[in-house]
Amino acid sequence: MRAVIFGASGLLGRPMMRAFADQQVSGTGLRRKSQRLITLDATSPGDVRDVLDRLRPDIVVNCVGERRPEVWAGAPARARRLNVAAARLIAQGAHDHGARLLHISSDYVFDGRNPAYRTDAPRNPVNAYGRWKRLAEDAVRSLCPEATILRLPVLYGRAEYATETNLTQIASQLSAGCDMELDDDCVRYPTHANEAAEVCRWIAGAQLQGRYLGSVCHWSAEQGFTKYEMVVMIARRFGLPAVHVRAGQADTAGGDRPVDCRLDCGDLRAALGWPAHRYRRFDEEFTQVVEPWLLSFRPVSAEGGR
Repeated sequence: MRAVIFGASGLLGRPMMRAFADQQVSGTGLRRKSQRLITLDATSPGDVRDVLDRLRPDIVVNCVGERRPEVWAGAPARARRLNVAAARLIAQGAHDHGARLLHISSDYVFDGRNPAYRTDAPRNPVNAYGRWKRLAEDAVRSLCPEATILRLPVLYGRAEYATETNLTQIASQLSAGCDMELDDDCVRYPTHANEAAEVCRWIAGAQLQGRYLGSVCHWSAEQGFTKYEMVVMIARRFGLPAVHVRAGQADTAGGDRPVDCRLDCGDLRAALGWPAHRYRRFDEEFTQVVEPWLLSFRPVSAEGGR
């Protein structure tokens, strides 16, 4: 199997490359971050066409997107291109080359008012990111009808910089003693990027075997937390003071964050036969993810200990 991972330098793309390592896999990134990646602009028709012409993949996975709210606000045109235009180009390219497409979407296509959401639930996004993801899904369905769309919630995992995930960002702010108000209304279901990548590998295998898993699939961890609850867990686990952190309604005050987009994942779990030992629990996994972003702020004793 020849696979191409678009967006392979990102939080999901990096473990995706590892998950597909048993195959002939190539990854792309906007800026080369390793010798394994092809430098490519996923919003360029020529770049997308050229790499697919050259590699002739059996499976294409689209991890390209922009999820950071500060970019939605500061560079909305660019964020839209990464979330919508890139999806169109990759879907058209996969279809033209006869490749199977796995397109990564988001739980933010839902309004968060009626969880748990099945794959056929009405989409009603409440912010720009969700609307872009809905447009991307529509483009994929139109241009590459045989594609599989996988909706995921917020991801966490080994980050390359603190702001790459919500979790590592709030952890670094906590340990730095920043005064902050964190939302205690919106429930998130943080899912480990490694688990999401493994699921994608299983889906790709099923696609190439001709197994039909549905045109839209959902995957999510089951544990739900607000941002405030997550920072309290971090503080307790590492013995950090949290008196400078307040519970609030920061993400719901403007009405542009869904309150609870819990995904119903029963169909995909049953179809894949996902083994129980592969599920990753946030309360067991978050420690090793956030610890690297706490060390530089924690006092070091004369003996060199933490």
